[in-house]
Amino acid sequence: MSKRRISNQQSARIEKKQTSHRKSLTMEDNPDTADGLVITRYARHAKIEDTQGRRIICSIRPNLTSLVAGDRIVWQIEGDGQGVVISCYPRQSVLGRPDKQKVLKPVAANITQLMIVVAPKPEISWSLLDSYLVVAEHLNLHACIVLNKIDLADEALLAQLKQQYEPLGYDLLFTGHDNNNGYQSLENALKNHISVFVGQSGVGKSSLITKMLPLEDDIQTGEISAKTDLGRHTTSNSTFYHLPFGGGLIDSPGVREFGLWHMPSSEIARGYREFKPYLSQCKFRNCTHRDSPGCALLIAVKEKLVSSKRYENYVKISTQFAK
Repeated sequence: MSKRRISNQQSARIEKKQTSHRKSLTMEDNPDTADGLVITRYARHAKIEDTQGRRIICSIRPNLTSLVAGDRIVWQIEGDGQGVVISCYPRQSVLGRPDKQKVLKPVAANITQLMIVVAPKPEISWSLLDSYLVVAEHLNLHACIVLNKIDLADEALLAQLKQQYEPLGYDLLFTGHDNNNGYQSLENALKNHISVFVGQSGVGKSSLITKMLPLEDDIQTGEISAKTDLGRHTTSNSTFYHLPFGGGLIDSPGVREFGLWHMPSSEIARGYREFKPYLSQCKFRNCTHRDSPGCALLIAVKEKLVSSKRYENYVKISTQFAK
Protein backbone atom coordinates (compact mmCIF):
# COMPACT_ATOMS: atom_id res chain seq x y z
CA MET A 1 0.00 0.00 0.00
CA SER A 2 1.40 3.42 -0.95
CA LYS A 3 1.97 6.03 1.72
CA ARG A 4 -0.65 8.75 2.08
CA ARG A 5 0.56 12.11 0.79
CA ILE A 6 0.44 15.03 3.25
CA SER A 7 -0.68 18.37 1.90
CA ASN A 8 1.26 21.55 2.57
CA GLN A 9 -1.59 22.77 4.83
CA GLN A 10 -1.52 19.57 6.88
CA SER A 11 2.26 19.74 7.11
CA ALA A 12 2.05 23.31 8.40
CA ARG A 13 -0.48 22.32 11.07
CA ILE A 14 1.72 19.44 12.26
CA GLU A 15 4.78 21.71 12.43
CA LYS A 16 2.75 24.29 14.40
CA LYS A 17 1.67 21.66 16.95
CA GLN A 18 5.21 20.33 17.32
CA THR A 19 6.58 23.85 17.80
CA SER A 20 3.91 24.59 20.41
CA HIS A 21 4.75 21.36 22.23
CA ARG A 22 8.46 22.19 22.25
CA LYS A 23 7.68 25.65 23.67
CA SER A 24 5.56 24.18 26.45
CA LEU A 25 8.36 21.81 27.40
CA THR A 26 10.84 24.69 27.39
CA MET A 27 8.56 26.67 29.73
CA GLU A 28 8.61 23.80 32.24
CA ASP A 29 12.41 23.63 32.14
CA ASN A 30 13.19 27.31 31.81
CA PRO A 31 15.44 29.26 34.19
CA ASP A 32 12.42 30.98 35.78
CA THR A 33 11.43 27.75 37.56
CA ALA A 34 12.84 26.88 40.96
CA ASP A 35 12.35 24.56 43.91
CA GLY A 36 10.35 25.69 46.90
CA LEU A 37 8.61 24.67 50.14
CA VAL A 38 4.92 25.14 50.86
CA ILE A 39 4.57 27.18 54.07
CA THR A 40 0.77 27.24 54.10
CA ARG A 41 -2.14 26.70 51.71
CA TYR A 42 -5.03 29.11 51.07
CA ALA A 43 -7.68 27.61 48.78
CA ARG A 44 -6.23 28.21 45.27
CA HIS A 45 -3.07 29.94 46.51
CA ALA A 46 -0.10 29.00 48.65
CA LYS A 47 2.60 30.86 50.52
CA ILE A 48 5.87 29.23 49.50
CA GLU A 49 9.49 29.70 50.51
CA ASP A 50 12.23 29.72 47.89
CA THR A 51 15.74 28.34 48.31
CA GLN A 52 16.94 31.75 49.60
CA GLY A 53 14.30 31.82 52.34
CA ARG A 54 12.08 34.42 50.65
CA ARG A 55 8.29 34.07 50.95
CA ILE A 56 6.14 34.35 47.80
CA ILE A 57 2.40 34.05 47.25
CA CYS A 58 1.74 31.64 44.38
CA SER A 59 -1.34 30.49 42.57
CA ILE A 60 -1.72 26.72 42.25
CA ARG A 61 -2.28 24.85 39.03
CA PRO A 62 -5.69 23.11 39.02
CA ASN A 63 -4.19 19.61 38.86
CA LEU A 64 -2.43 20.10 42.24
CA THR A 65 -5.54 19.64 44.37
CA SER A 66 -3.97 18.25 47.54
CA LEU A 67 -1.06 20.64 48.12
CA VAL A 68 -0.35 21.15 51.86
CA ALA A 69 2.25 22.59 54.24
CA GLY A 70 5.52 20.71 53.98
CA ASP A 71 5.21 19.84 50.30
CA ARG A 72 8.34 20.29 48.19
CA ILE A 73 7.36 21.95 44.95
CA VAL A 74 8.53 23.51 41.68
CA TRP A 75 7.27 27.03 41.07
CA GLN A 76 7.58 29.63 38.33
CA ILE A 77 7.89 33.41 38.62
CA GLU A 78 4.87 35.38 37.42
CA GLY A 79 5.11 39.10 37.89
CA ASP A 80 6.58 41.08 40.78
CA GLY A 81 6.84 38.96 43.91
CA GLN A 82 4.30 36.39 42.73
CA GLY A 83 4.38 33.02 41.04
CA VAL A 84 2.60 29.78 40.23
CA VAL A 85 3.18 26.30 41.65
CA ILE A 86 3.55 24.01 38.65
CA SER A 87 4.42 20.63 40.18
CA CYS A 88 4.97 18.78 43.45
CA TYR A 89 7.72 16.33 44.33
CA PRO A 90 6.71 12.85 45.59
CA ARG A 91 6.02 12.90 49.34
CA GLN A 92 8.02 10.88 51.85
CA SER A 93 5.00 10.88 54.15
CA VAL A 94 1.58 12.49 54.38
CA LEU A 95 -0.67 12.96 57.39
CA GLY A 96 -4.38 13.06 56.66
CA ARG A 97 -7.75 13.23 58.36
CA PRO A 98 -11.26 12.48 57.10
CA ASP A 99 -13.48 15.37 55.98
CA LYS A 100 -17.26 15.51 56.53
CA GLN A 101 -17.73 13.00 53.70
CA LYS A 102 -15.13 10.73 55.38
CA VAL A 103 -12.72 11.24 52.50
CA LEU A 104 -9.12 11.35 53.69
CA LYS A 105 -7.64 14.83 53.14
CA PRO A 106 -3.90 15.59 53.52
CA VAL A 107 -3.02 18.10 56.25
CA ALA A 108 0.79 17.88 56.40
CA ALA A 109 3.46 16.45 54.12
CA ASN A 110 7.00 15.12 54.51
CA ILE A 111 6.92 14.93 58.29
CA THR A 112 9.42 12.62 60.00
CA GLN A 113 8.26 12.67 63.62
CA LEU A 114 5.12 12.66 65.77
CA MET A 115 5.33 14.38 69.15
CA ILE A 116 2.48 12.77 71.11
CA VAL A 117 1.60 15.02 74.04
CA VAL A 118 -0.18 13.64 77.11
CA ALA A 119 -0.76 15.10 80.59
CA PRO A 120 -2.10 14.06 84.01
CA LYS A 121 -5.03 16.41 83.39
CA PRO A 122 -7.04 15.82 81.29
CA GLU A 123 -6.70 12.14 82.13
CA ILE A 124 -4.72 10.17 79.57
CA SER A 125 -6.72 8.34 76.92
CA TRP A 126 -4.47 5.29 76.55
CA SER A 127 -6.27 4.06 73.45
CA LEU A 128 -5.81 7.46 71.78
CA LEU A 129 -2.12 7.42 72.68
CA ASP A 130 -1.79 4.00 71.09
CA SER A 131 -3.72 5.10 68.00
CA TYR A 132 -1.14 7.85 67.41
CA LEU A 133 1.65 5.29 67.80
CA VAL A 134 -0.11 3.07 65.25
CA VAL A 135 -0.13 6.00 62.79
CA ALA A 136 3.59 6.59 63.43
CA GLU A 137 4.36 2.94 62.75
CA HIS A 138 2.15 2.88 59.66
CA LEU A 139 3.87 5.97 58.18
CA ASN A 140 7.34 4.93 59.37
CA LEU A 141 7.69 8.05 61.54
CA HIS A 142 9.75 8.47 64.67
CA ALA A 143 7.50 8.90 67.71
CA CYS A 144 8.13 10.67 71.03
CA ILE A 145 5.73 10.60 73.98
CA VAL A 146 5.79 13.92 75.84
CA LEU A 147 4.32 13.98 79.35
CA ASN A 148 3.48 17.65 79.89
CA LYS A 149 2.49 19.23 83.24
CA ILE A 150 4.94 16.87 84.93
CA ASP A 151 4.39 18.69 88.24
CA LEU A 152 0.86 17.21 88.36
CA ALA A 153 1.94 13.62 87.70
CA ASP A 154 2.02 10.98 90.43
CA GLU A 155 4.42 8.06 90.66
CA ALA A 156 1.83 5.56 89.38
CA LEU A 157 1.38 7.46 86.11
CA LEU A 158 5.11 7.82 85.57
CA ALA A 159 5.62 4.13 86.29
CA GLN A 160 2.89 3.08 83.84
CA LEU A 161 4.33 5.17 81.02
CA LYS A 162 7.86 3.94 81.64
CA GLN A 163 6.95 0.27 82.08
CA GLN A 164 4.62 0.16 79.10
CA TYR A 165 6.45 2.21 76.46
CA GLU A 166 10.19 2.41 77.22
CA PRO A 167 10.75 -1.35 76.65
CA LEU A 168 9.17 -0.91 73.20
CA GLY A 169 11.81 1.67 72.25
CA TYR A 170 9.64 4.79 72.43
CA ASP A 171 11.29 7.96 73.73
CA LEU A 172 9.67 9.57 76.79
CA LEU A 173 10.09 13.29 77.50
CA PHE A 174 8.88 15.21 80.55
CA THR A 175 7.99 18.91 80.44
CA GLY A 176 6.50 21.43 82.84
CA HIS A 177 6.67 25.06 83.98
CA ASP A 178 9.63 24.47 86.32
CA ASN A 179 11.40 21.83 84.26
CA ASN A 180 13.96 23.61 82.08
CA ASN A 181 15.82 20.35 81.46
CA GLY A 182 12.63 18.96 79.96
CA TYR A 183 12.38 21.82 77.46
CA GLN A 184 16.02 21.31 76.51
CA SER A 185 15.32 17.63 75.92
CA LEU A 186 12.34 18.61 73.77
CA GLU A 187 14.53 20.93 71.67
CA ASN A 188 17.07 18.14 71.20
CA ALA A 189 14.32 15.74 70.09
CA LEU A 190 13.00 18.24 67.52
CA LYS A 191 16.39 18.91 65.89
CA ASN A 192 16.83 17.52 62.39
CA HIS A 193 13.17 16.42 62.19
CA ILE A 194 10.01 17.79 60.61
CA SER A 195 7.59 17.29 63.50
CA VAL A 196 3.89 17.46 64.25
CA PHE A 197 2.48 17.79 67.77
CA VAL A 198 -0.64 15.71 68.42
CA GLY A 199 -2.74 14.83 71.46
CA GLN A 200 -5.94 15.46 73.39
CA SER A 201 -7.32 18.96 73.73
CA GLY A 202 -6.09 20.65 76.89
CA VAL A 203 -2.78 18.83 77.31
CA GLY A 204 -0.76 21.96 76.46
CA LYS A 205 0.29 21.40 72.84
CA SER A 206 -0.07 25.09 71.92
CA SER A 207 2.03 26.19 74.88
CA LEU A 208 4.81 23.76 74.00
CA ILE A 209 4.75 24.80 70.35
CA THR A 210 4.85 28.51 71.24
CA LYS A 211 7.82 27.91 73.54
CA MET A 212 9.72 26.19 70.74
CA LEU A 213 9.06 28.84 68.06
CA PRO A 214 10.92 32.14 67.57
CA LEU A 215 9.25 35.11 69.26
CA GLU A 216 8.36 36.74 65.93
CA ASP A 217 6.27 33.75 64.82
CA ASP A 218 2.55 33.89 65.54
CA ILE A 219 0.78 30.52 65.45
CA GLN A 220 -2.69 32.04 65.60
CA THR A 221 -3.00 34.53 62.71
CA GLY A 222 -0.87 36.17 60.07
CA GLU A 223 -1.37 38.61 57.22
CA ILE A 224 -1.14 37.49 53.62
CA SER A 225 0.33 39.77 50.98
CA ALA A 226 -2.05 42.67 50.33
CA LYS A 227 -1.53 42.16 46.59
CA THR A 228 -3.45 38.88 46.64
CA ASP A 229 -6.44 40.27 48.57
CA LEU A 230 -6.89 36.85 50.22
CA GLY A 231 -7.67 38.02 53.75
CA ARG A 232 -6.21 36.67 56.95
CA HIS A 233 -4.65 33.32 57.67
CA THR A 234 -7.02 31.32 59.87
CA THR A 235 -6.19 28.62 62.39
CA SER A 236 -7.61 25.95 60.07
CA ASN A 237 -4.56 26.27 57.79
CA SER A 238 -1.59 24.02 58.42
CA THR A 239 1.61 26.09 58.58
CA PHE A 240 5.28 25.15 58.35
CA TYR A 241 7.62 26.81 60.89
CA HIS A 242 11.42 26.71 60.95
CA LEU A 243 12.77 26.04 64.43
CA PRO A 244 15.64 28.30 65.58
CA PHE A 245 17.72 25.34 66.79
CA GLY A 246 17.21 23.27 63.63
CA GLY A 247 14.41 21.25 62.12
CA GLY A 248 10.85 22.26 61.36
CA LEU A 249 7.34 22.02 62.71
CA ILE A 250 3.96 21.87 60.95
CA ASP A 251 1.07 23.12 63.04
CA SER A 252 -2.65 23.84 63.04
CA PRO A 253 -5.54 22.67 65.24
CA GLY A 254 -6.56 20.31 62.44
CA VAL A 255 -3.12 18.69 62.56
CA ARG A 256 -2.87 18.62 66.36
CA GLU A 257 -6.17 16.83 66.89
CA PHE A 258 -6.44 14.55 63.88
CA GLY A 259 -7.89 11.09 64.46
CA LEU A 260 -6.87 7.63 63.35
CA TRP A 261 -8.14 7.12 59.81
CA HIS A 262 -9.99 3.97 58.89
CA MET A 263 -7.65 1.08 58.14
CA PRO A 264 -7.94 -2.70 58.18
CA SER A 265 -7.72 -4.44 61.55
CA SER A 266 -4.61 -6.25 60.32
CA GLU A 267 -2.87 -2.90 59.65
CA ILE A 268 -3.77 -1.64 63.12
CA ALA A 269 -2.31 -4.81 64.66
CA ARG A 270 0.96 -4.28 62.76
CA GLY A 271 1.12 -0.82 64.32
CA TYR A 272 1.82 -2.48 67.68
CA ARG A 273 5.53 -3.26 67.75
CA GLU A 274 5.30 -6.09 70.27
CA PHE A 275 2.51 -7.83 68.33
CA LYS A 276 4.54 -8.40 65.16
CA PRO A 277 6.32 -11.66 66.15
CA TYR A 278 2.95 -13.34 66.73
CA LEU A 279 0.85 -12.09 63.81
CA SER A 280 2.22 -14.64 61.35
CA GLN A 281 1.75 -17.55 63.76
CA CYS A 282 -2.06 -17.50 63.97
CA LYS A 283 -3.99 -20.58 62.77
CA PHE A 284 -6.00 -18.59 60.22
CA ARG A 285 -4.59 -16.02 57.78
CA ASN A 286 -7.59 -13.71 58.22
CA CYS A 287 -7.38 -13.78 62.03
CA THR A 288 -8.89 -10.66 63.64
CA HIS A 289 -6.78 -11.14 66.80
CA ARG A 290 -9.90 -10.54 68.87
CA ASP A 291 -11.90 -13.77 69.12
CA SER A 292 -10.51 -16.06 66.45
CA PRO A 293 -9.56 -19.64 67.44
CA GLY A 294 -5.86 -20.42 67.30
CA CYS A 295 -4.81 -16.77 67.61
CA ALA A 296 -1.13 -16.61 68.55
CA LEU A 297 -1.53 -13.05 69.83
CA LEU A 298 -4.27 -14.05 72.29
CA ILE A 299 -2.05 -16.86 73.54
CA ALA A 300 0.82 -14.38 74.01
CA VAL A 301 -1.46 -12.09 76.03
CA LYS A 302 -2.58 -15.00 78.26
CA GLU A 303 1.04 -15.98 78.81
CA LYS A 304 1.86 -12.33 79.69
CA LEU A 305 4.30 -12.03 76.81
CA VAL A 306 2.29 -9.02 75.59
CA SER A 307 0.79 -6.27 77.76
CA SER A 308 -2.88 -6.95 78.40
CA LYS A 309 -3.52 -3.19 78.62
CA ARG A 310 -2.01 -2.59 75.20
CA TYR A 311 -4.01 -5.48 73.82
CA GLU A 312 -7.22 -4.02 75.28
CA ASN A 313 -6.39 -0.72 73.58
CA TYR A 314 -5.94 -2.60 70.29
CA VAL A 315 -9.37 -4.21 70.64
CA LYS A 316 -10.96 -0.83 71.36
CA ILE A 317 -9.20 0.89 68.45
CA SER A 318 -9.81 -1.87 65.91
CA THR A 319 -13.48 -2.09 66.88
CA GLN A 320 -13.91 1.67 66.55
CA PHE A 321 -11.77 2.48 63.52
CA ALA A 322 -11.09 -0.64 61.47
CA LYS A 323 -12.69 -1.08 58.07
